Amino acid sequence: REMLLRGALLALLACPTASYYMAPIAQIRGGYPEGISYEPLPGAGAVPVRGGNAVFGRRLAPPSPPPSPGMLRGTTRLFLDTADEKAWGEQLPLGIFGGITTNPVLLERAGKACTIASLDELSSTAFGMGVQEFMCQAWGETVSDLVGVGGDLAKLDPRIVVKLPLTEEGITAASVLTRRGARVCMTACYAPHQVLTSAALGAEYVAPYLGRMTDAGPDGDGMNGMDNCQLMQQVLSGLGSDTRLLVASIRDASQLALLAAGGCDTFTFSPDIAKQLSGVALTRKAADEFEEAAKKMKQGTSKKTIGFNI
Repeated sequence: REMLLRGALLALLACPTASYYMAPIAQIRGGYPEGISYEPLPGAGAVPVRGGNAVFGRRLAPPSPPPSPGMLRGTTRLFLDTADEKAWGEQLPLGIFGGITTNPVLLERAGKACTIASLDELSSTAFGMGVQEFMCQAWGETVSDLVGVGGDLAKLDPRIVVKLPLTEEGITAASVLTRRGARVCMTACYAPHQVLTSAALGAEYVAPYLGRMTDAGPDGDGMNGMDNCQLMQQVLSGLGSDTRLLVASIRDASQLALLAAGGCDTFTFSPDIAKQLSGVALTRKAADEFEEAAKKMKQGTSKKTIGFNI
């Protein structure tokens, strides 16, 4: 009988599954399994590697480094839609914008010339402020003009994305520029089939104008702007396309959340919308209350309380 018991014990110790389940029992009895350390490591929180005898004696793996902001933001990509450098200085420090979007109308509002030289200077300023992408619109009435201007813009910096309208001329110019290696965003998108065109071109972005679609109403395109944008995103997902839907002409910050819930992840919006993201009244009220409490504690004037209201 003793020989049988000894043989059974040896069989259990040789079995990887047995080692996995026997370890907690040893801990409950007040002893650590032989060959493994449970001493806390710097940045404790790692879980012991469990498995067969070959790995069971390993020490805890070093804790993984904290995830980078890029990993945590997922596929989100936000752009600030203005050519106003003062607005850049106010909003870019928030750290949420990956790029700047402009067009001739925005250049005019900001008092900037619509020239290659002006956009070269403007984009250099934006890159110096830390943005990763700068979008600017090519101009011209013919395919030749659009290709010429678009090529000159693309040559300024690889971080520049050339915007072209979804007209016959713009589509043809985009097909030439993408084959030449330019980064392209197709703009003035109002219908879902235009997204299909953009994906077929190999455009990096396609920009629907949410506000203008909403202004047009059901009589203009048969559906409201929010539904239209979500359908466009579904088209791209259904195609398995890497083209990003860059939703533009956003009128209220609440639209961002609704569209994000529907699968959209790339947006460009004005400084006024950007201010809404950090201007929620209840958030400011709570922050002021925290600050006031901190000041009282620092001055030694606060009264002892049990708990606090959240």
